Amino acid sequence: MIQVILLSASRGAGKTTACFKFAVQARQMGLRVGGILTPARYDSQGIKVGFDAVDVHSDERRSFAVLERDPERATIGQYLMDESVMQWALRRILVGLQAPIDAVVIDEVGPLELLKKGGFWPALEQLGEAEATAAIIVVRPELLASLQELVKPFQPVTILLSLSNRDEIPNRILGQIWESTMRRSAAS
Repeated sequence: MIQVILLSASRGAGKTTACFKFAVQARQMGLRVGGILTPARYDSQGIKVGFDAVDVHSDERRSFAVLERDPERATIGQYLMDESVMQWALRRILVGLQAPIDAVVIDEVGPLELLKKGGFWPALEQLGEAEATAAIIVVRPELLASLQELVKPFQPVTILLSLSNRDEIPNRILGQIWESTMRRSAAS
């Protein structure tokens, strides 16, 4: 059974950065990592103007969503999502889950998934059939209880990231993944 790790923190606390650092460290240790990261994109004045989707395995980057001033056109909060990039990102996550790799990052699960069953929802439905050893699922605090309930059969580990502990979180995730990988290897 896949090990599920829920990483939760408020906006801007460093969830995506922690996952990126984890992925770099994991690869340096010889672990196989896949999935999607969704880092914010900023303009030259430091104003957030959108999000990218980054394939954790290949580092391929695509523009995922852009700031949309017209609320009628916005698809995720105040952003207009590129549906073709969403489908590409979902495929990258599903490929990771279906592969015998050590960890798959799903950054992030939000209202689109938990309230509308869109976005990365199909990946959540595939957790039970996953070949990957572990999944790191990023979620904001206001949706954490809903996600915990959804993945309860997987006995998830919840890691709360804050400004005071964010530098140690990549190692903590790595420790969880390493432990899961060693358990799976011993059982084989």
